[in-house]
Amino acid sequence: MEMAAMPPYPPAMSEAAELHDRDFYAWTQAQAALLRAWPEALRPNALDIANLAEEIEDLGKSERRAIESLIGQIVIHLLKLRCHPDQTARRAWQKEVAAFRPRLARLLRDNPSLRAARAEIAAEVWAPVARQLEQELDIDGFAGRAALSWLADPSGPCFDLDREVLAEGWFPPPPAA
Repeated sequence: MEMAAMPPYPPAMSEAAELHDRDFYAWTQAQAALLRAWPEALRPNALDIANLAEEIEDLGKSERRAIESLIGQIVIHLLKLRCHPDQTARRAWQKEVAAFRPRLARLLRDNPSLRAARAEIAAEVWAPVARQLEQELDIDGFAGRAALSWLADPSGPCFDLDREVLAEGWFPPPPAA
């Protein structure tokens, strides 16, 4: 029995499939754009291209929203650690930050295009995070709130994104007594 000749190399993975595995966010945005660019005359009759493209695009946007949320959660906890004197709460906030960082690292690793945009994402979440912290401190009746004028700084987060926010094990020192 004679065997069929095998090609010398396995078939190459398509560029789109490779992008899917390398950068999910970029893949979703590219696929949505390709679907939208598909000529109307060549589309299968029942395929709802507009909504299909939107759903695929939204899958990628959910990755971005998860990154925004985790950066925001880490930053607000670091801000609390920087300004709040409660040592019991400090340990709880450190544990939460320690749990958020690996999740964020994994999302950034799986979505290099979003990793490249991490500073932009952090700048976008700064104002809502600062407002949230101000509200929480007001609700808690935090007496030292007046000393936190740096929260209103429009230039953005007071932490270095890579060396502090994303750095495993880094926490700001407790406030001076």
